[in-house]
Amino acid sequence: MLALPMALTVVLLAFFKPEYLFYTIVFLTPFSINLEELEMGGLAFYLPTEPLLFGFLIIVMLGHLHQKIIPDQIMRHPVSQILYLYLTWLAVCAITSTDPVVSIKFLLAKLWFIVPIYFFGAALFLNPDNIVRFLHAYLLAFLVVVCYTLMIHAGYGFEEDPAHWVMEPFYRDHTQYGSMVAFFVPVAFAFLLMPKRSIYARFAFIVICGLLVFALVYSYSRAAWLSVFLAFGVWLVVKLRIRIWALIMSSMVLAVIALVSFDDVLTQLQKNKTDSSDNLVENVESITNITTDASNLERINRWRAVFAMAAERPVFGFGPGTYMFEYAPYQRSQDLTIISTNFGDVGNAHSEYLGPLAETGIPGFLLMVSLVVLIFYRAFHAYQLLARRPVLRHLLLFTALALLTYFSHGVLNNFLDSDKASVPVFGGMAIIVALDLLSQQRTGKESSG
Repeated sequence: MLALPMALTVVLLAFFKPEYLFYTIVFLTPFSINLEELEMGGLAFYLPTEPLLFGFLIIVMLGHLHQKIIPDQIMRHPVSQILYLYLTWLAVCAITSTDPVVSIKFLLAKLWFIVPIYFFGAALFLNPDNIVRFLHAYLLAFLVVVCYTLMIHAGYGFEEDPAHWVMEPFYRDHTQYGSMVAFFVPVAFAFLLMPKRSIYARFAFIVICGLLVFALVYSYSRAAWLSVFLAFGVWLVVKLRIRIWALIMSSMVLAVIALVSFDDVLTQLQKNKTDSSDNLVENVESITNITTDASNLERINRWRAVFAMAAERPVFGFGPGTYMFEYAPYQRSQDLTIISTNFGDVGNAHSEYLGPLAETGIPGFLLMVSLVVLIFYRAFHAYQLLARRPVLRHLLLFTALALLTYFSHGVLNNFLDSDKASVPVFGGMAIIVALDLLSQQRTGKESSG
């Protein structure tokens, strides 16, 4: 009974001010809580965001059938077309799944992330002011969670072991939390360096940037650290205007050197026995420890299981969302670690790319890789066309860098099964698509005038 006024408010917002409901969902995402973490019947469901997203999915689909609320240019965009293929293949693989119930739930979750956040978001973001509102909505709420986490962590002297759980119940572990801190570091710097900002706004974002960098360091998420360093490197390349051909040639030279010296590199990696610890230098060194570091060895164990599963079912895979329930028999005894399990209760494939290989076969893997490559290609293309619109170009660059932190982090972890990552990541894709379309409109006007 007490929830009825709130439910009525949500329904009214959905019908009369859907953009308000959109921003409400974005703002609530950092605060959502997984019922599974609270041990409430083993139900993996994020409250209050996923029920709101499911309802919003229905509203958007019915609204579009009635009035075409999503512009045709968004529906026909190459990124949208890849998403159609991706969702269609998920549906096919759900039919052939070893556990259709799990796979259908996984497909539904993808729909309520992609349709309201990507498609409706892209329509909103054709007005660039809404891009800023979207990023502010998540960032403001996320900063509250960051401050909460740091205060709890401070009580334990910022040691490494508590860093794995001090963000609970809002984020499930330090890797998921670290990935979102890494995502919003470029976003915060985007607002700090935005042209024509007041001195007060710049001071506020200096504090926010410092807070996020501090949170990043003490997340003890090595993959998050690396992703931010990579994004910073790409930002330098863009600012120094290094030619693409020079980058390609350098990459090819490095690849050849790596292939030639592969045996020597592997030997050196096997000599590294530095485990992760409270010491930040040792934590960095442990990234390449594939001999004794349990976290690194467990990833190798999960990835080898992926390849064994893909060899058995290369086309359709085992079904969307089923990896964690199916991989145990494919673990080799010599690969098992102290954190290995046979019960499907300690994480997934630890890769945003290899997970689909086991669950949706080679076609699913190729679609995921194609989606990521296409997003950055369209961002690069739009960046060239927005030379005369510095604010939009600025937003595009830092949104692409934020997505780069996630998709590089995604080599080692996967979080797109949760609202925590899906809302900002699919929202970031929507921003890229909207700015890509705006860049083409602007180019057309200039060429005709």
